[in-house]
Amino acid sequence: MKSFKRMAAVAAVAVAGPTILTATPAMAADQPAVVVPDVAPKDDAADAGTPTPAVPDVQTPAPVPVPAVPAPAVPDVQAPAPQPAPVADKAAKDAKSDEDAQDAESDGILMGPDVTVAGIPKNGFKADGSWTPLQVTVDNGGHVAVPNYTPTLSVDGYGGTFKPSQVKVEWKTAGGTWQSAKLTQGEAFGSSLQYSFGTDPTLAKATSYTVDVRIAFAAGTTVMPFDLVSAGYSRVGNHVNYSPSAWYNAKIVGAVDDRENPFVEGPALTVNGVPETIKAGGDWTNLSVRVDNSGKEALKGFDVGLVLARPDWVKMKPSQIKVEVLSKDKNGKAGWHEAEVWSEEESVFFGIDLAGGPVAASQSFDVQFRIRFAADAPLGAVSIFSWGSSQVGPDTPTPWADSRSRARLTTIVAASTNTGGNGNQPNPNGGAKPITDTTGNTGTTGTTGATGGELAATGSDPATTWALGGAGVALAMGAALVAGTGRRRRTTA
Repeated sequence: MKSFKRMAAVAAVAVAGPTILTATPAMAADQPAVVVPDVAPKDDAADAGTPTPAVPDVQTPAPVPVPAVPAPAVPDVQAPAPQPAPVADKAAKDAKSDEDAQDAESDGILMGPDVTVAGIPKNGFKADGSWTPLQVTVDNGGHVAVPNYTPTLSVDGYGGTFKPSQVKVEWKTAGGTWQSAKLTQGEAFGSSLQYSFGTDPTLAKATSYTVDVRIAFAAGTTVMPFDLVSAGYSRVGNHVNYSPSAWYNAKIVGAVDDRENPFVEGPALTVNGVPETIKAGGDWTNLSVRVDNSGKEALKGFDVGLVLARPDWVKMKPSQIKVEVLSKDKNGKAGWHEAEVWSEEESVFFGIDLAGGPVAASQSFDVQFRIRFAADAPLGAVSIFSWGSSQVGPDTPTPWADSRSRARLTTIVAASTNTGGNGNQPNPNGGAKPITDTTGNTGTTGTTGATGGELAATGSDPATTWALGGAGVALAMGAALVAGTGRRRRTTA
């Protein structure tokens, strides 16, 4: 029972929607955060011309057996209906969007954007009426365009209730003035006080922005821990779709927070080389995941995986996706090895084990992999992000290290008929422009394309190689795939 609970917990953090953990400036708060799904939303393959690279032989950890937990079915959610053009008058749209969300009809859920909070004080918020600055980032980097998007921030007492008179929230407009946030209450929100920060009429795909927010708690506010919740919704007319929300553990200064938190911030992960387009039926597209353990302690075992999601809700088959990793197989043979794609027969979420092994203190390196889509793969948007966990077996001690990258958006397009080939030539990606991380969270953007055969091109030990990922972690991922569009918890360390 103990091992099952641990597996379920790591499954929960593995795939809780394309959400950022430590890979954006917004997550560079005073306290790191990890993800655990909670409840449902409101309303509720090898290139024959590529030689096998040489990888130094190092000892790899023995695989750890795990229970065979089948992946649950992903809910059959239809793509949202076409939406009317956004209203040009932003002020008027803001006023309309700030109406109580529970009065609208909830059409369902969005895979993004991700709304995150930075600046949560370690020692708690003062209850003296003074302002505490926060930064709320709306990251649509791995998602399609969203009309009329409103970010929100909520406070929900743990063991008590906040009165509206005890909490003040303001946000800075584009013009640089502070404006009171719109307070929304109601049965749908329970004891939460929800504040909204205006509406973006057209939140473009693969874009992000940050809102300066400040919050104050009045003198006499009950000293208690509480949840600080970041979320958001898209509203068109009387229809609302909610993006994933995230809960952070917070408290008033002096409160004792006894909520269990078995997770700590793991190595920072960055997916590099994602192109703007990938051709269906094309050749390999070369990508990498940067694993940056700078400033962190060594991990005896750490597994890195990949998630592919269809934010357009167009289903695919696992057989239409091929992924190979530059690593060792279970027999110790180094080279490009096929990684199994885990999902239902048809789905909008896909999990892939990449590789795993020990990570030295402050070590940084790249996990190289390549991807291709079959000629009959449905065209459209694909979100790609990486996750990692030190949960490698039932005896892994807590706290467990957990990591997550920013999501990256690409589009599967039809292969060109006038190229004389099948596209996606490894130069890289048939001429498509790669997307690399420029946020500075890891201090590097990694590399794309062919790498000459080193799995770990940089770092304190350039000879580091990992073994191909095992089925156990992907099975754990499968148990959490359906949580990809629900709410999840970000508990501070």
